[in-house]
Amino acid sequence: MNIFVIIISVLLSVICVLLALLQHYYFINKLYKTHSIKSDVPAFEDLIPSYRYSNDLNYPVQTVEDNDDMVLNDLNSVLSQPKKTDEINIIKTDKAAGTDSEVYNTLQAAIAFKLSGKSHKAMKLFEHAAAIAPENADVLNWYGEFLEQQHQDVVTADELYFKALTYSPDHKAALMNRQRTAPVVEGLDYKLFTTIDARKEFLKRRMKLDTFDTVKKQAYYLHIYHTVGIEGNTMTVEQLRYLLETGQVITGKSIVEHNEVLGLEKAMQYIKLLVRSDYIDIKEILGIHRRVMGHVDPISSGVFRDEKVFVGSHMPPPHDQVPLLMESYVEWLNSEEAQSMHPVRYAALAHYKLVDIHPFVDGNGRTSRLIMNLILLKAGYPPIMVLKEQR
Repeated sequence: MNIFVIIISVLLSVICVLLALLQHYYFINKLYKTHSIKSDVPAFEDLIPSYRYSNDLNYPVQTVEDNDDMVLNDLNSVLSQPKKTDEINIIKTDKAAGTDSEVYNTLQAAIAFKLSGKSHKAMKLFEHAAAIAPENADVLNWYGEFLEQQHQDVVTADELYFKALTYSPDHKAALMNRQRTAPVVEGLDYKLFTTIDARKEFLKRRMKLDTFDTVKKQAYYLHIYHTVGIEGNTMTVEQLRYLLETGQVITGKSIVEHNEVLGLEKAMQYIKLLVRSDYIDIKEILGIHRRVMGHVDPISSGVFRDEKVFVGSHMPPPHDQVPLLMESYVEWLNSEEAQSMHPVRYAALAHYKLVDIHPFVDGNGRTSRLIMNLILLKAGYPPIMVLKEQR
């Protein structure tokens, strides 16, 4: 009898220990579980080489000749020339805000010209009103209606309605307008994403060809050229390629320009290492920035700013809010909500949100574009190359 009681007691003790361990395991996983960014096969990671190219190409960069290939034909010429566009540049906010009476009079005059059929004069006045009162919901809404009705520019109009609601959430006219335009823009986005996905699959097939190695080399150098060029770097494609391949100084170029190129290459190599990681944390973001700016400004690289900064008319959040905002950013970055979006939309929003926080004194744009491309590469998409002429 005593032996039976002892056995039962031992079994109960073991069960209690197992339950405690299971509870502890569940609690720890529940508390510290991190979402992993859903990744497709990183088919385009080779667009970022894992090594410095040997000096095996003749200068200058040669254009790929393939008249039957719409994607790859004349890559170099396409990427080196600015494209003409009919897009309307709106809301220039670098001017001082006007008085209420000036805004009102300008808006009324714009509406009067619109009703009288003088669209060109109306456009000028709407642009002026938006420039002097970029947070005025009435101005933004009227301007949106004008672009939608006179120029059939529903995308820009939807953006203006959205901005109007940002500053005045109860604006009835903007609410009604956005209820109409938002589904239209969503449909246009869906069509664009479908086109992008089709091009992606086509590019995957092209990458299997032996002749694609030359294209990858061109794209890599052009990527660096345009990325640093956006920030004002004056090196040509041939010069930065010579620098990266030989390590030799380029005559007439500053130390800063040399270091910008070298730092970006290090950051791109780091991006390639992160492609197969499951989680993008603050540590990785700081690591990207440390490589981007480490050669240029070792002291400020890889650390959040501790001062107020201004970006044109945009005033980013105070520096003491940056750590908390970045924690929220990383939480969103790894959330199911973000990862359920189309990868292109997800990457674009990740770029926008980080630039808006502006967590660093310098190098925010380059860091944001690298994070954007990291997301795309992880999802099986090629990296985006933002042309310096289209910044």
